[in-house]
Amino acid sequence: MITNVVRGDKVIKFVDGKGLNLARVMTNVLKFRDYFCINILGGEVGKIIEYECKAEGINTKNFWIKDSNRINTALVYEYEKRMFMINEPGPLMSDEEVEEFKKFFKKNITGVSRLVVSGSAARGFDGKDLVEIIEFARNKGCRIEVDISGQWLKELIKVSPELLKINADELKVAFEIPKDDLKGMENFRRNYEIETLIITNGKDGSLTFSNEGVFNAKSNKIYSDFSVGSGDSFFAGLIYGLEKNLGLKESLKIATACGTANTLRYGAAIFDEKDLERVLPEVIVMEVQL
Repeated sequence: MITNVVRGDKVIKFVDGKGLNLARVMTNVLKFRDYFCINILGGEVGKIIEYECKAEGINTKNFWIKDSNRINTALVYEYEKRMFMINEPGPLMSDEEVEEFKKFFKKNITGVSRLVVSGSAARGFDGKDLVEIIEFARNKGCRIEVDISGQWLKELIKVSPELLKINADELKVAFEIPKDDLKGMENFRRNYEIETLIITNGKDGSLTFSNEGVFNAKSNKIYSDFSVGSGDSFFAGLIYGLEKNLGLKESLKIATACGTANTLRYGAAIFDEKDLERVLPEVIVMEVQL
């Protein structure tokens, strides 16, 4: 046995990224196509992403840069129920490319009603650049819905997004609010004038704080420990439900089912309609008293 060599039994390859994962669920599972993703692409990897998006029917508008997109690798040790991630740093945008991208974004955002900001941007595109394009979208009448962490989150919170989804651990790191501090979460929502705040917490489900009340949504059954892409799948189901005017509680039910269905297969957001139908009856949404 060679201890420093990993030989896999199976390789699953797919285009990834929080925005693309959202789009994959929208397109392949929820059959909703009235959207588009803005991709920053470069190099041979960028060409692969463009090709695979077309093959999957994911609607994109692509902005090309000189540097190459990254390849991330996840090693899944199935019997040990653990995973090891190797993430490349990703492309670097020049100052000129950043300014050209802003023009590209502003040109394509016309007529859009909902701007979803998910994940992070390429290196070279900093927080002030992101705030600039979000404020432009807000002035064009867009709702701002955010799933982001770290320094990006600290910048975007200043624009008071209508909807913010954040992991419980990320909330504690960024704002020092513990997982069990429900009143602290509600105060945080009110202080930053956020319409809907959703805190996800893995197998414990999610907590949603809104003017309608506080809700806990979770699945009664846990199917596996593989959760890469579950947060993105949850967000896709939530946005779909809200876009279809299904109401907050029903949207949370669909979102939770999407996040749970994602754990049925290895790979982010590659489950199907039958997987969603299988887990949907296990989801419960309950009101919580502060």
